[in-house]
Amino acid sequence: MPEMELPPRSSPFHPKSHSFYVRVVTILLGLLIVTVTPIVSYNYYKNRHIIFDLSHDLMDQITQTVIEKTISYFSPATVMVEMSARLAEMEALSCTDNNQLELYTLGVLKFYPQVSMFFIGDERGNYIRAWRLPQGKMEGRIIDRASSPPADTLKHWNNELQLLKTEKLTDLTYDPRVRPWYIGAKETKATFWTDIYILFRNKKPAITLAHPVLDKNGKVSAVWGMDIELDAMSTFLKELKIGKNGIALIMNAKNELVGYPDSSRIIMEEKGVLRPVHINEFTCDNIAVAFREHSAKCQSKSVIEIEGKRYFASFTEFPQSFPAQWKIGLLMPQDDFISAARQLMQETLLICLAILLIAIFMAFLLARGISQPIKYLAQETKKIKDFHLDDKIAIKSHIKEIQLMTNAIASMKTGLKSFRRYVPADLVRQLIHTGDEAALGGVNREITIIMSDLRGFTALTAEMAPEEVISFLNRYLSRMIEILLEYGAVIDEIIGDGILAFLGAPEPMEDHPARAVACALKMQMALEEINAQNEVDGFPHLEMGIAVNTGQVVVGNIGSEKRTKYGLVGAQVNFTGRIESYTVGGQVLISPSTYGRVQDLVDIRQSFAVTMKGLPRPVTLYEVQGIGGGLPSPTPG
Repeated sequence: MPEMELPPRSSPFHPKSHSFYVRVVTILLGLLIVTVTPIVSYNYYKNRHIIFDLSHDLMDQITQTVIEKTISYFSPATVMVEMSARLAEMEALSCTDNNQLELYTLGVLKFYPQVSMFFIGDERGNYIRAWRLPQGKMEGRIIDRASSPPADTLKHWNNELQLLKTEKLTDLTYDPRVRPWYIGAKETKATFWTDIYILFRNKKPAITLAHPVLDKNGKVSAVWGMDIELDAMSTFLKELKIGKNGIALIMNAKNELVGYPDSSRIIMEEKGVLRPVHINEFTCDNIAVAFREHSAKCQSKSVIEIEGKRYFASFTEFPQSFPAQWKIGLLMPQDDFISAARQLMQETLLICLAILLIAIFMAFLLARGISQPIKYLAQETKKIKDFHLDDKIAIKSHIKEIQLMTNAIASMKTGLKSFRRYVPADLVRQLIHTGDEAALGGVNREITIIMSDLRGFTALTAEMAPEEVISFLNRYLSRMIEILLEYGAVIDEIIGDGILAFLGAPEPMEDHPARAVACALKMQMALEEINAQNEVDGFPHLEMGIAVNTGQVVVGNIGSEKRTKYGLVGAQVNFTGRIESYTVGGQVLISPSTYGRVQDLVDIRQSFAVTMKGLPRPVTLYEVQGIGGGLPSPTPG
């Protein structure tokens, strides 16, 4: 949303603002006036509702009938192909026993008339199928690539599953593994439906259902498939009665016709190849016009006019439980449902249209005048709750109450944005979310402390002018603080050129030791960039030592009721300072506790033991030269 200048504080309201109450009352009065036309509109709405309700109910009933018929047509085949795969996975059906598979495919084909072919192919290229022929005969085919030499056998069976003839084929070119049904089932590892295609053997539209057989390792070892011819769907739609002149069709996700009352029109030849017909290729059919209207307006139900005649049109998707993304299209002439009511509807049409336009206009005013500003205000308050304060408020309204809230929110964001410079953003965000007051006190928590200091800074700046020192120091501190905030650190103190920061509070952070080490390394790399700029500007070369230590401290609000600082106290802070005193320029030294948490991630250049005052035993310090993978990327502070 583009930034807009807020009204000046001396005149917080728009000169033409009205009371929120007055605006709402005015709109409601307008809506009431619109509704005080029952006598004029009664006949129109009564007849209109009756006609539309009847037509919609009829279309819903027909749609449901088609869905149920389609599901009942495909469900047995879907269940059978999935059950066959399950039997094979349970080894109740052997995928290597050709005789068993041959009899099984023939038996299934015999008892499922909607299935024209039932088959299985495996990863070795073997293939067994049963194909339904006219007069109840069946043909089986077995491709056995495991035999020597590979064999391709055709068997002819009668309706009683008695073998009539056996043939040996010599041209072994068919490979199930490259067929779309096999590839699709293998890739999805679930029931797969192919696109519509035209069967070469009988020139009928069909689809193939396939389901994979998985071995014990979850890999596909074979795929069961069924060819289902779709001409029965067209026969059903032809027999379906939809008023006097209604028509129904089924199409797939590519808008190709699956079923149509005239089955001869769902196939066409193009360059010598048969393919399904797209609905938009019905150039002179009303159903195609209705579909284009549906596609343009994205309405499932509509009333359209074609060549001076009105039609009820409906395009409904199959339920999500149905495996294919199919649609049912219905088109019914309005004349089938309208008789005497048509004249009355025409007489009241102009009145109803005027009423509708007025209602739309009033609703537009209501939504624009009230809903949008309130919506924007809600968005702005959510940004404040999440402590996102950089965007300016660009809401203007003629309603006084809304502008008053806008100005108040703008002032709040400005104040919180300034406040963010002094208090950790995570702490303020937490206080806003919980609604708690920042009370004095703290909690005992494990955190990781980062302490950095420049070597010889006082001597380096002794000859510099004060304004040069400030510019010189701010360049260094700005970059260091930016990196610390990137890694989610809280800045506790900045004393001259020294920085004390920590990770792991106020919000818990599981990987604070590794994140702190990565942050320290990035600070050392950033110092090289700063020194390059210092050389250009004639400033001295800087060297920085950084200490990283993980331990238990008390972290919380420290100070008095009048002035509070969110920080930490404890022996671990002093211990970190002692570690930092052992660093030289460019070093990152970490404590044993930190090393224990990140030893699998870091590369150590050297380790050495030092004796610290007040500690009974020497302490081993580790110099980090790099950190490996497994660390989350920096997050904004």
